[in-house]
Amino acid sequence: MTTLRALLVDDEPLARLRLRSLLQACIETPVQVVGEAGDAQQALDLLRGADCDLVLLDIRMPGRDGLQLASALRTLPNPPAVVFVTAHGQHALRAFDLDAVDYLTKPVQRNRLQAALHRVVQRRAPVSTRSGDLDETPVLVVNDRTRVLRIPVP
Repeated sequence: MTTLRALLVDDEPLARLRLRSLLQACIETPVQVVGEAGDAQQALDLLRGADCDLVLLDIRMPGRDGLQLASALRTLPNPPAVVFVTAHGQHALRAFDLDAVDYLTKPVQRNRLQAALHRVVQRRAPVSTRSGDLDETPVLVVNDRTRVLRIPVP
């Protein structure tokens, strides 16, 4: 089982504490918190010295906001996955434009956090080990309202 290394970024210490305790309760996907930051600059400084798989990121913070930080993270040689954890639902579309793995709204529920962690593990897994990717037959994926069609390409 892979242990994810995570950085918690939120300007509210109590929010970071709650998130840390929720992560400890997510036993299906172990997480090691490698650091905490109260703003974007502090997060970038920590990321220069820490190997990190995941950043759990608030949006509204003093100085550079979480969306700007997520954009900056994309320029790193090995960018961590980003899961937004925020009280503001209106930024979700922009967050996914920045390749966010998930967007959790506060107060975060443990099952939603666990699902986000599972998505991070899936995204970080080598392509050959992802479920459904073992068949090398090329397919065209079509989303048809509530179902996904996989059409083999000759």
